[in-house]
Amino acid sequence: MDLTKTYFLSGETAQSTAYALAEYLDVEKNMITQTMRTRNGYTVQCKGDASAEWTKYLGMDVAVSVNLTQDGDRLVVNIGTEKWAEKLGMAAVGSIFFQPLILTAGIGALRQAALPTDIFNFIGTFLGSEPIVERTMPEPETEKNFCPYCGTENRIGAIFCKSCGQKLEEEKEAYCPDCGGPLDGDEAFCPYCGRALK
Repeated sequence: MDLTKTYFLSGETAQSTAYALAEYLDVEKNMITQTMRTRNGYTVQCKGDASAEWTKYLGMDVAVSVNLTQDGDRLVVNIGTEKWAEKLGMAAVGSIFFQPLILTAGIGALRQAALPTDIFNFIGTFLGSEPIVERTMPEPETEKNFCPYCGTENRIGAIFCKSCGQKLEEEKEAYCPDCGGPLDGDEAFCPYCGRALK
């Protein structure tokens, strides 16, 4: 899952979004939250279950750090997942010593995995916008030189096909720059008006 997304602010700020997110995590997710101003924006830290302190001892608690950085009319949201490794470690230790810890650490890891999605969904709803998808321009197609007779791809600039030997480029018609008369291309003078061509 991509843990960094960018949104258009649409009238809000990094500050208002950070405080709204902290309230959502506090009220809806029943988490302990802390909002801090940083040099580039705001950080919302949340952890645990405020109603059940004991969950941390069983590996069931969740904790994330959400960094919100304002860049003009855009808000860059990055979610840190520093506690995930701890839960996987708890599951590994539990599998050796305490079989029940596998289940509780697994529950904690599942809750942790779902939290970023919930956070991004809340921010999108609060800002009234979907994450910005940066689109890259497709590479321009390189010029191809296919033989019109056999279809073989030849080097750009080749005059004859490397496979069948047929001439690749149609001869371009030439015209006199003065009178517009048709030329064969090898004339020194125009046969219609006499202009020197070479």
